[in-house]
Amino acid sequence: MAPKIVYITGFRQHAGKTVASIGLISLLRKYISPEKIGYIKPVGQELIQLSDGVKVDKDVKVIEKFCGIPDMELENLSPVQLGSGFTKAYLKNNDKTKISNGFALDIENSFASMADKDVIIAEGTGHPGVGGIVGLSNAHVGNLIGADILYISGGGIGKALDMLEVDLSYFLHMKSNVRGILFNRLIPNKIDTVKEYITEKLLQEMYPDFEHPLSIYGYLPTIDDLPNPSMAVVKKHFKKAEVIGDYKTEPWHRTCRTIKIISLQEEYLDLEKFLHSGDIVVIAAGSKGRIKKIVEYSDKLSNPIGGIIISCAVEDRGLKPENVDRIIKSQIPTLLLSDNTETVERKLFYTFENTKIQLYDNKKIIEIEEMFKEHFQMEKFMDHFLN
Repeated sequence: MAPKIVYITGFRQHAGKTVASIGLISLLRKYISPEKIGYIKPVGQELIQLSDGVKVDKDVKVIEKFCGIPDMELENLSPVQLGSGFTKAYLKNNDKTKISNGFALDIENSFASMADKDVIIAEGTGHPGVGGIVGLSNAHVGNLIGADILYISGGGIGKALDMLEVDLSYFLHMKSNVRGILFNRLIPNKIDTVKEYITEKLLQEMYPDFEHPLSIYGYLPTIDDLPNPSMAVVKKHFKKAEVIGDYKTEPWHRTCRTIKIISLQEEYLDLEKFLHSGDIVVIAAGSKGRIKKIVEYSDKLSNPIGGIIISCAVEDRGLKPENVDRIIKSQIPTLLLSDNTETVERKLFYTFENTKIQLYDNKKIIEIEEMFKEHFQMEKFMDHFLN
């Protein structure tokens, strides 16, 4: 009997597809033997290199580490890799059909390698249309592998319905088998309101033409630190930054809390009211006294601040040697760069909005599993997707 295939896609990149894969697999392990569960990322964009030189999508490695699926053959689980520069090369190619057909065959062969599984979780990439240029949008892939689709929607009411209008219309146009919706990152005290207004009855009235009536499988709350980056992740977004201290140490892997821009003069700076454990501080390089005060304040906390980003570090306004020594001694993850504060702030907010699960995020995995245990309607999912 062929495996059941569940294809998880969503409204945009970083919608929560990997979170959903982790949470769903954690629940499936209670119903199905782990060796009978498969995972695949048919189309990948963010690649890492394994010790043997093989490149796979990063999410494949995350699932291997955290989801308890034995004997994952990683080289088979990221069959199509659309890295930087691929689109331009594809558009210049004179035989696009051959390339697209080759990719489709690679995906089919990867699924064939898991023919002994009972269920395969396939994780999509980006928004529904990503990969469409090569005939491998999320809708194309879902159809190719004969999957039932679980769509991840964002929160809110009007905003969520707007997302659904665009994306579900596309899936209908492509004749894809969307079975239902999982709402993600809802403000906890607004979940009941969303439940009241966005119901299965409403969705089935709006989209009556799917093969199966649309169902809702959960309303997941926002977890404060789940989408937040560590300073190791922040460092990747500031490629020209100078690192103060050893970025391989544990503090660089702690999840940060929020961003605090410090511009007040030293005498008006009340850090106890303004700055908390885990915060990332952005401050200009010439702020000798304020940097000293921040480091000393962090050293007194039971849990230190998350990191320091020092902006505007040009030749005549660099970081003072005594502050370098203080930072190294305190082990606060610190980046020094010439960008102005506005540029730093913009990049930081982008990083907070676009952070994926990392291979050291053990605490986040526990939070995801607990969230799915409480908020995901697993019995309904099993009945609709796997029976």
